[in-house]
Amino acid sequence: MRHGRGTGEKEPPVRMSTVDVALEEALHPSQYINTLTDTQNEPAAVVIDAGVSDLKVLYHDGKVALPVQLAIQTSTGLHRGVHMSRLVHAASSHDSPDIVSWLRKICREVNKTQPGASVTCTFEIPYADQFIPVSIKTNQAGSVHYRFTAKGMTACPCSKKMIGVGHMQRAEIVMMVKARKPVDMLKLIDKMEECFSAIPTEKMKRIEEAKKILEAQDHARFAEDLVRECARRFPNSVYIRARCFESIHAHDAIATWSKKSGWVPEF
Repeated sequence: MRHGRGTGEKEPPVRMSTVDVALEEALHPSQYINTLTDTQNEPAAVVIDAGVSDLKVLYHDGKVALPVQLAIQTSTGLHRGVHMSRLVHAASSHDSPDIVSWLRKICREVNKTQPGASVTCTFEIPYADQFIPVSIKTNQAGSVHYRFTAKGMTACPCSKKMIGVGHMQRAEIVMMVKARKPVDMLKLIDKMEECFSAIPTEKMKRIEEAKKILEAQDHARFAEDLVRECARRFPNSVYIRARCFESIHAHDAIATWSKKSGWVPEF
């Protein structure tokens, strides 16, 4: 009887031919990988910013883990390229008391070998039964730029005056604020939502839907009104954009304001 494995019978050792041994030695990593090369440090005449984007990691504040997406950039200096692996490594330490401290910690780590770092962090923050897109951009010690996108609804003041009922549409406000330290994001979002005619709610019974419609009709607003309301509530804002997704037109209505006339932010 032929015995299988596990019966105590040892299989004969596999013998390599001299050709196989020679081939393995020829392909050994130490023989064909130049571990001393540093192409990124080759000289270059033009200084540019470069880095990584769409880097997905978890941020921890000690209690909650939040999925975020990072874009980290720094200056090449007079070198050919950026050591992108160092940027990714800098984002591997996820624990900080607040998200701005964490982003500055990333910049500080990058600046040790590649000065000029900035980082943009994008995520969605839960608010009531909505999820609010947020972006934060900063460097090691400078100002913090926040971008919030709040969702709401409007009733048209024009049709409201003409026939007593304003046609309604969903709307959004994009706002950028500049701060020297972390802001209370939930309080800020709460104030942004006050700018709309009303706020969408996921679960409503019929009577609640009726009350929601009446609430919007009592606060009829154009896209322009949304921007003005937002600017009034946030004197530290630097850019505001409102968009109403029209319900009776094929186009949408937009309105913008910026602290510097005509300026549109990069992120």
